Amino acid sequence: MTMVTRSHVGLAALLSIILVNAPAFAADQSTGVRQIEGGARQIGGGVEEAAKGIGTTVVYGAKTAGEKITTAENAAEPAAKRAWSQETNAAVSFGHSVRNFFTRLGEAGGTQ
Repeated sequence: MTMVTRSHVGLAALLSIILVNAPAFAADQSTGVRQIEGGARQIGGGVEEAAKGIGTTVVYGAKTAGEKITTAENAAEPAAKRAWSQETNAAVSFGHSVRNFFTRLGEAGGTQ
């Protein structure tokens, strides 16, 4: 046999081995693909559950923070009203003092 003939015979033998074993290889490959797909679905379910848990935690935290802010606002409201009232009274009192000062100044100047 010549070198070319031997190459052809070797190639034919290799192809026949591949063709004979192709269904078994395809079956193993499809099993592997199904295992990968199943694992990906399980991971996806875990990610979905984790995302739901994170979302629930964020919602609960926001609700709690809102309640705390409302409570603080309600607690501070009387003090803020009281402070505003005191500032208003102080400004009115200052205005009266200034008016009285100039009234007395005018009265004292007119009597000379």
